[in-house]
Amino acid sequence: MLREVVAEQRGRRVILVDSMSQAEYEDHDQILVAASNGGAESGRVAVRCGCACAVFNDAGGGKDGAGIAGLAIMDQAGIAGAAVGHFTARISDARDMWENGVLTHVNEAGRAAGLRVGDPVQAAIARFFEEAAA
Repeated sequence: MLREVVAEQRGRRVILVDSMSQAEYEDHDQILVAASNGGAESGRVAVRCGCACAVFNDAGGGKDGAGIAGLAIMDQAGIAGAAVGHFTARISDARDMWENGVLTHVNEAGRAAGLRVGDPVQAAIARFFEEAAA
C-alpha cells in the first residue's frame, strides 16, 4: 500500500495513500490525497482523523456521485475537501492522481480554503497552503 509524504509546508504534510482507510490519528491537521473511492465512508474517515483537507476519487457523476456524499460529510465538520473524476486519474494510483488529477467537485469548506474545480490537484493543494498561511 502506498503511503508517502510528497510535500510539507508550515507543518502540514501532503500524504498520498491508496485508500482513505490508511488514514491514521496521527494525520490530524494533515492533507490526504487518496486514490480510493470518495464515498461516504471516505468522508467519515477524514472527519474521524481530523484531516485539514482530503482529496479523493469520485466514482460517480453529478450531484449523487459517491464523492459528493463524502464531501457533504466533511462539510458538516468544516473540513476542506475535493473529489477527482476517474477520467482525470487512475483510481488505483494515488501518485498518478497527485501528478495528473484535476478537481471535479469541491465542498463549501474547500472553496473557502481556495480549492477550485478544474485545478490540477498539486496547484489546488499549493493554494490551500497559501490560504492557510494568510
